[in-house]
Amino acid sequence: MASDTIPHRAPYMDRINRGTWRRRGPLRQFGTASGWLEPGEQVAIEYVAPFVRDTPILDIGVGGGRTAPLLAALSADYHGIDYLAEMVALARRRFPVFSFLEMDARRLSFPAQSFRLVTFSYNGIDSVDLAGRMAILQETYRVLVPGGYFVFSALNLDGPARGDHWLDLSAFSSAGLSPVRLLRASAHFALGGLNGLRLRFRTRTAHDVAIGNVSAHNFGLITLFTSVGEQLRQARECGFEVDAVIDPAGQRIAIGGEPSDAAWHYFIVHKPASAGEQQAGRY
Repeated sequence: MASDTIPHRAPYMDRINRGTWRRRGPLRQFGTASGWLEPGEQVAIEYVAPFVRDTPILDIGVGGGRTAPLLAALSADYHGIDYLAEMVALARRRFPVFSFLEMDARRLSFPAQSFRLVTFSYNGIDSVDLAGRMAILQETYRVLVPGGYFVFSALNLDGPARGDHWLDLSAFSSAGLSPVRLLRASAHFALGGLNGLRLRFRTRTAHDVAIGNVSAHNFGLITLFTSVGEQLRQARECGFEVDAVIDPAGQRIAIGGEPSDAAWHYFIVHKPASAGEQQAGRY
C-alpha cells in the first residue's frame, strides 16, 4: 500500500507538468513523433488486438497524435483525448481524420461501458498525483465494457529513471564544434540544472512509490514512480484483473516474481465479465 510519506494529493504536479508540456520544445517533439515507441508498446497492443478489433477505442494522453494511426488501424471507432488544449490542436492538425477531444482522464465525459479498449501511453498516468492516478483507474474501469482492456505504461520505482539527476552532459553529445549547436546545448544544460534545482524539493520516497524529477524535457517534469507490486495492487483495488506485465524490450515479466529493473513497464489489465456475459459472448 502506498506509504503515508507520499502525499495523496499533490496539485503542484499538474501546475509543473502542464507548464512544461506547453513549451515550444515539447510541443515540437510531440508534433513530429511517429510509430511505436519501442517493442514493448507494440507487443502490449498486439496482445489485446484480437479481442478489441473493430470495437470502440479510447486513447488517453494523445499528445501530438503519435498513437492515433496505430490504434485506428485496429478500429475506425477511435477517440483520442488529452488534457492540454495545445496538444489536442496539434493532434488535430496532424491527423484531421481522427476524433480528438480536450478532456481530463480523471473526469471522463463518456457514458459507462463505452469502450472495449482504453490506452494511456508514454507513462502519462505518472504525471498526476496518487489521488489522480486512482481516479484515472476508476474512470477507465467505468467506461470499459465487461471484458474490456486497459493498456498503460508506468515508470518503475526500481528502475534507472528514478536515478535521473543533473549534471546531464548528454546535451553536448551531438553539438560537435558548431558554435550554434554548442550555444543551444549550453542553454539546454543550464535549463536542466535550474529545473533540477527547482524541483528537487518536491521529491518524496517510500518503499512502494515515490515522487521524483525525470530528465525528460530538460528535467522539467515531476512524476510518480511505482513498484510493480504496488501498481498491480492499485489496479486490483479498482476491480481490474491482471493479464500481463511487459518490459520495454517486449519481454513479459513474472507477476509476483523478483523486482524488475526496467525503466518502466506496460500493464495489461481487464475489467472482468460475469459468467453469464462470458457464456453469451458479450466480452
